[in-house]
Amino acid sequence: MILSRKLSGYLLVLLLFCVSLPPLAAAEKPANSRQFASFNGPITAEQVEPHVRFLADPRLEGRGNEQSKRLARDYLIKQYADCGLKPLFSDGSYLQPIPGSTTADGQPTVRGYNVGAWLPGSDPQLRDEFVIISAHYDHLGVRRGKVYPGADDNASSMAMVLETARQFTSAAQPPRRSIVFLNFDLEENMLWGSRWFASHPPWPLERVKLFITADLLGRSLGDLPLRSVFVIGSELAPNLRDHMQQVGQPDGLKVHRLGVDLIGTRSDYGPFHDRQIPFLFFSTGEHPDYHTPRDTADRIDYKQLARISSLVFRISQSVANGDEPPHWTSQTTPDIEEVKTLYEITSKILAAEEEGTLQMGSVQKFFVSNIHTKFGSIIERGELRSGERPWLIRSAQFLLLTVF
Repeated sequence: MILSRKLSGYLLVLLLFCVSLPPLAAAEKPANSRQFASFNGPITAEQVEPHVRFLADPRLEGRGNEQSKRLARDYLIKQYADCGLKPLFSDGSYLQPIPGSTTADGQPTVRGYNVGAWLPGSDPQLRDEFVIISAHYDHLGVRRGKVYPGADDNASSMAMVLETARQFTSAAQPPRRSIVFLNFDLEENMLWGSRWFASHPPWPLERVKLFITADLLGRSLGDLPLRSVFVIGSELAPNLRDHMQQVGQPDGLKVHRLGVDLIGTRSDYGPFHDRQIPFLFFSTGEHPDYHTPRDTADRIDYKQLARISSLVFRISQSVANGDEPPHWTSQTTPDIEEVKTLYEITSKILAAEEEGTLQMGSVQKFFVSNIHTKFGSIIERGELRSGERPWLIRSAQFLLLTVF
């Protein structure tokens, strides 16, 4: 995930999310959540864990140089081939070269490679439409002699993509629409891999009916006691909320819907958002080990990762089989669920400070307490008014600037 340099502590992580990740919205219990009531997922912790442990192994040197990224690509391609998935790119290749600058004598260079595979749809009328499930595979490599393993950023999300691929290909029948599995290179370099793909797709991009990407799925926002996944983008294609409602949510996992206007572009959904392609971005949020050598495989919550992977599979399956695909809209309405999420997070921050597990200065506590109270009053009223959304963004920015 690209973002400003991580500052330490729970409060900073909250503030970064307030400014750049939408106020995390607490989803209501879906009316049909019984679908998930005793559901621990077709995808299990035992299935996702080996992927993370391989991709975050120190021998891969943080997936930051050509040799280590080649090992990651070879692993991804083998998994896709073992699932029987077709190569996505021209000449029967799983790889899409990303050009770099030319040499002094005018020779082209390759800066990186995207990895892609696909499962053709079963409906002759819909198989030329696509649902993309993606995650970037590059990370920070070795810096000052220390390996940055990138277990959560982003081996966790790669494991999700691989296991959703396995789930789709092991079904009795493919979905009606085609499913594409993508792993972008150079996300840590201004989203260059996804930007290149969006500019050079293997078919007209208008055929993409839903783009799903994920970044950081295996931990918890600020290491707070949250069992949540934050989902961004559903406000721009309202019938995506219908699919999410129909699918429900697994036991032990809260699904918080967020608005992209509160976070801006933080990961590979950016080029698709810019082209008004319906998208969903899944993340459990930053934590103190983000972009450090401590982002290791032993710190991942594999049961949570499996639940989220199962959720992504169910949502993508629902869209891929639906009669009506998601449609983009620029007309969004204020969502009180975002306020409920911020209220829950500030509650946990204040509780941690009270218990002595988190230390805040008096100024920090004053601002967190006041904003927490304001969130509570909006929730008690039962609606977020249109004029309050700018306040929601400004107050978060003001908090960040004032406290830090």
